[in-house]
Amino acid sequence: IPGIFKIESPILIVFSHVLCYRPYMSRILLIDDDKDLLTILKTTLIRKGFEVYAQDSWEGNSEVINLFKPNLVILDVFLSGIDGLDICKKIKKSPFTKNLPVLIISGFPWISQSAIYEFGANDFIAKPFEINDLLKKIHKIFNRKHESV
Repeated sequence: IPGIFKIESPILIVFSHVLCYRPYMSRILLIDDDKDLLTILKTTLIRKGFEVYAQDSWEGNSEVINLFKPNLVILDVFLSGIDGLDICKKIKKSPFTKNLPVLIISGFPWISQSAIYEFGANDFIAKPFEINDLLKKIHKIFNRKHESV
């Protein structure tokens, strides 16, 4: 694949980003255009033992999904220039990613039901949230995924 170089498995270099692929770790793709929140969440999730790829836009993330192979996507609803709910719907409609769990985060709690029922998200959390509440939702999603395997 152009732009990808395999270096001493399991490290992949993609464009200007380094993606470490470790199959034994839970990998989270985190997308939010609030850079401060993105930094806090990424740091916290890494400290909790997750491998995290964080980006402030959707641009290029369809390729990241194929290469990073996340076990969960945490996705903000209102991203610059694109609707996170539409991204969620695309993820859930693709035969390659339909089983990839998506956790929607948003400052607009009234969209929680449509995020789950209409767009296929696995769960929703309203901003602002406590980090422990987010971690509980992440573990709940992973537990559901392991029970269905």
